[in-house]
Amino acid sequence: MNQNVHRLPITIESESEAITLPARERCSIEVVLVNAVIASAWLHRNSNNRPIRHKAVSQYACDMTGGQWKSTGESIKFSKSGRLLDGQHRLSAIVEADAIIDVVVNTGLEDGSFDVIDTGRHRTGSDILTIDGISLSEARTAAAALPMIVNFSRGLLAHSSARPTNQAQLDFWKQHPYVQPASRYAALLPKRYPPISHAKAMFLHWRFAQIDPEAAEDFLSALFTGGHLSMTESIYHLRAKLMESRMQGVPIRDGVQIHACFKAWNLYRAKREVRTWRSVFPRADEKLPELI
Repeated sequence: MNQNVHRLPITIESESEAITLPARERCSIEVVLVNAVIASAWLHRNSNNRPIRHKAVSQYACDMTGGQWKSTGESIKFSKSGRLLDGQHRLSAIVEADAIIDVVVNTGLEDGSFDVIDTGRHRTGSDILTIDGISLSEARTAAAALPMIVNFSRGLLAHSSARPTNQAQLDFWKQHPYVQPASRYAALLPKRYPPISHAKAMFLHWRFAQIDPEAAEDFLSALFTGGHLSMTESIYHLRAKLMESRMQGVPIRDGVQIHACFKAWNLYRAKREVRTWRSVFPRADEKLPELI
């Protein structure tokens, strides 16, 4: 098969050429610098495709505007009839972000190939971490914690429903100095009847260690073991309420758990005495505190 590979730099003429590129009936591969105008035109060739997942589009757009987007080599695919077969979410994100992105474009595919495109299992966060060399058990915890960590680092709530891309998580894993120590520490915490998930513990260690690494370990060790705690310590009341909730089968929301841990940390750092769990757990209208 003769496949032509070349780049179309964006000019007035080549933008027009790029817009009409999907109309080619022959099989070819092009690398195109796609802007919002081109992406919008190509999206008009979308018919009978999957419904748009707007959350995914927003996340891709956020990665593009934040400089986190990386091409994986996956192509935008068009059939011989010019129908868009694959790539609607990436193109929609380019429009939303008003971005200019290098895109591999594959044209001239059989219309029937749509049925077998993108049907394999996508790599999960734990997949990419085990590929990077850590154990499966630690990878599963880290994969659950990394979205919280990346979201929080972007100014979102840790328990936000936004889902960073696998590449964004892997980049953070490799580049942020406090992430891997947090993962290793969380892996050593007791597994039986934990007051919070190990993923939340990893997130908390990552955040607390940026203030005081030794205190972060002491805080989480006391929270998980309950050892040597007095009834006037914030960690005691935090742990007691979390364990009570667990035993009664009445879950405390993720955001409330994290908020309470932040409050307990500040009280612990300030060496303030606490008499009740109500001093640790947030009111409904209370904002997440700055850590000290």
